[in-house]
Amino acid sequence: MRAQVRTTDVARVTLVLPGKLWEDVKRLAPSGRRSQLVAEALAAEVSRRQRQVHLEDISQFQDYLRRKYGEMTSCVDDIIQMREERDMEFGGTHASNSR
Repeated sequence: MRAQVRTTDVARVTLVLPGKLWEDVKRLAPSGRRSQLVAEALAAEVSRRQRQVHLEDISQFQDYLRRKYGEMTSCVDDIIQMREERDMEFGGTHASNSR
């Protein structure tokens, strides 16, 4: 039985880096691992920027909802009361009531 070799798309690029940064990379990463280091760093930064875009989208959506519906009150107290009523109905106490 032959093992399947999985190939991935690879792009060769030329990057312009500050000299000090490149010297640090050469000092800290073996020559056969530098591309992997750069790829991991770029992937982490792209992920961070995507998260930032998503957070901005969420913030804009929250603003939209506030404009459309106004500020909504918290339902935490209502939920606590409903749980207490349910527990009283069943004759027991709920762990969250022991606050």
